[in-house]
Amino acid sequence: MIVIMMIKIVAGIVIIIIIIITTIFIIIITIIIIIIIIIIITIFIIIITIIIIIIIIITIIIIITIIITIIIIIIIIIIIIIIIIIVIIIIIIIIFIIIIVIIIIIIIIIIVIIVVVVIIIIIHILVLMIVELITIINCKPKQPLYKTAVIAIYLQLRLIH
Repeated sequence: MIVIMMIKIVAGIVIIIIIIITTIFIIIITIIIIIIIIIIITIFIIIITIIIIIIIIITIIIIITIIITIIIIIIIIIIIIIIIIIVIIIIIIIIFIIIIVIIIIIIIIIIVIIVVVVIIIIIHILVLMIVELITIINCKPKQPLYKTAVIAIYLQLRLIH
C-alpha cells in the first residue's frame, strides 16, 4: 500500500511538474508571439507613418512648386503687360511728337509761303507803281488819252491789290 501511495504521489508530482512546465512553455510562447505581433505592428505603423510623411512632404513640395510657378507666371504676365503699356505710351508720345512737328512744319511752310507771297505782291505793287509813276511823269502833254488810260489802269491795280 505504501508503494502504491508513493507511486501515486510521484505520479501526482510528475503530472504537476508537467502541467507547470507546459504552462510556463505556453506562457513563454504566448509572450514571444505577443512580442512578435507588437514588433510587427510597430514596424507596420512606422512604415505607414514614414509613407504618410513622405506623401505629405511630396504633396507640400508639389503645392509649393505649383504656387511658385503660378506666382512666377503672374509676375511674368504683369511685366509683359507693363512693357506693352510702356511701349504703347512711347509709341503714342512719338506719334504725337511727329504730328506736332508736322503741324509746326506745315505752319512754318504756310507762314513762309504767305510772307513770300505778300513780299512778292508788295514788290509787284511797288514795281508797278514805280513803272506807272515813271510812265505818268514821262508822258508828253500831247498824249492826254494815254496818260488818262495809265492813271485808270493804275487806279484799277490799286483797287485789285
